[in-house]
Amino acid sequence: MKKAQLISEILGDFLLPLLGFLFWDWDLYFILLFIIFDLSIRLVFAFFRPESRKLALLLRPVLFYFTFLIISHFYIVLTEPTWRFASAFSAFFWYEDFFIPQGFILIPLLIYTERSRQRMELMLHGSYNAVSHLKKLGARLIASTVIFMLMSICLAIFSWSETAEISFFLSAWLLLLISENKAAFLKE
Repeated sequence: MKKAQLISEILGDFLLPLLGFLFWDWDLYFILLFIIFDLSIRLVFAFFRPESRKLALLLRPVLFYFTFLIISHFYIVLTEPTWRFASAFSAFFWYEDFFIPQGFILIPLLIYTERSRQRMELMLHGSYNAVSHLKKLGARLIASTVIFMLMSICLAIFSWSETAEISFFLSAWLLLLISENKAAFLKE
């Protein structure tokens, strides 16, 4: 991929959570739900691609996905013991901006983004590379799980504020996105 396309992909994966935090008063769980929706849609699209419908290809990303869900939700419960999934999910989905629940905007936007990403890969390479797509998704899920493990350790050692917690997560998320695509930036 060209550098401009990679920068656009990085901004797309990072900018919306950052804007949510800065302008829409998203907390860490809202950011996490957005990322979970994004990763879920990528995994669902992989299930429906004929090239990736092999158990051997899908097993690792699915296991990594469930590990990420468990560890990230474990962290949320550590930070807020009275937290409840159903009420937090409902608050995220029905959060209104300009009188429109954000769930009705974000889910179609993420579906459109994934579909566009696949079309772009077909245009650039002429085929869909299921193995590389699933490896990249699996690596992102593992790295995301490690981020939440580090955050759990930091939470046990430090007493940090919500702003520091979100800043740490967003910084780690940006570094993850940049490191995923570092090879393209190193090429001339």
